Amino acid sequence: MRNMARWTRTALLILFSLMLVPLASSAPAQAQAQGWPSRPVRVVVAFGAGGTADIVARLIADRLSPVLGQPVVVENRPGAGGNVGASAVAHSDPDGYTLLMSGSPTHSVGPHLFKNLNYDPMRDVPPVAMIASAPNLLVVNAALPVKSLDDLVKLAREKPGQLTYSSAGIGTSGHLAAEMLKQAAGVDMRHVPYKSGPEAVTGVISGDVSFVFFTVPSVLPQVESGKLRALAITSVARSAVAPNVPTVAELGYPGFEALAWFALFAPRGTPQPIVDKLDAEIGKILQQPDIRKKMVELGMEAHFLNARQLTDYVSVESPKWGKLLQGMGTNAK
Repeated sequence: MRNMARWTRTALLILFSLMLVPLASSAPAQAQAQGWPSRPVRVVVAFGAGGTADIVARLIADRLSPVLGQPVVVENRPGAGGNVGASAVAHSDPDGYTLLMSGSPTHSVGPHLFKNLNYDPMRDVPPVAMIASAPNLLVVNAALPVKSLDDLVKLAREKPGQLTYSSAGIGTSGHLAAEMLKQAAGVDMRHVPYKSGPEAVTGVISGDVSFVFFTVPSVLPQVESGKLRALAITSVARSAVAPNVPTVAELGYPGFEALAWFALFAPRGTPQPIVDKLDAEIGKILQQPDIRKKMVELGMEAHFLNARQLTDYVSVESPKWGKLLQGMGTNAK
């Protein structure tokens, strides 16, 4: 009986110690999260300064700083279709002090284009929250002899392979929108990727390339100044910011839609309480009337999805772009 009692006590002690292991292992993360943030938080933008992702990052950073009680600093790390910045964040310490502002190029399209990445986007730098979505505006150099999308397509057919279009990099929404148009219209136009969106727009203004699909806030000022001419927009419905610009869909390409979306991501292993806090605060920020109004003025829409919802969204969107890329005959690098 004494042996039986001894073994019972031993078994209970072992069981109790095993029950404590998860609690002990989560204690450092919980403690870290409770003290976060105690210093500035860095948001790495995977694209160039002045682009829409940069604009969104700075808009959100300004509102996050006071609620977090620490500066939220934006840093641009463009290149390789967003993969330079995303890779840097993926390999950062998962302590909540380094975040990523990116979107479709790295998390929906990149896996279909780049097979030799040194990180897995959705695994190594998973979502925190979607912030906004925006259509692309198709703009041409004002000196190009086209006044409409139909004119552009006709010119492309007359000069196969001679018209060029720029983008912020392979796999960006502007690149994919142009490829969608090429497939839908059955024309041959050459892609000229740049390191950043502003450089891609400058290439059109200077006449180095023929046209670009790019987000409204980044090109509308040049359209209004007469440096660029807007031919179409890639949303299903016309934009309130550019109501006189027809959609690609209404110009003879039904179902045509190519939206850019922007979201915050964090390195894998970032404590869940930190992710939850960021998620909650971003949700509150996007409900603020002045923020929603500002985004509309910038040609985008506040579009909040939490981490789980954004993961589900990517699981549907990614195959769509994969199919397009397959039709392009694009081989993963």
